[in-house]
Amino acid sequence: MMKATSDSLEKLKRALREETMPLLSDEELQDLIESSESLDEAIYKGAVIKSENTTLQVSGLSTADTSTYFLRIAALHRPSNTGILRGD
Repeated sequence: MMKATSDSLEKLKRALREETMPLLSDEELQDLIESSESLDEAIYKGAVIKSENTTLQVSGLSTADTSTYFLRIAALHRPSNTGILRGD
């Protein structure tokens, strides 16, 4: 598992666009880093969390859904499975 540093936290915030589209607190971002093997894995997990449907409709007005945007970010950082599958 990784240790959350100010550098890794800032990189995660930039990758997840937290400054322009905030959703996760610093504590939640630190938890993502500390529960991950790499920064790419933390970005992947965070992007999946942020990919929930965010469409909002009020009185005929609606906002754009950003879920596909964050799913694309997740796909870029998805960890590959290099393990061996057993035939048991």
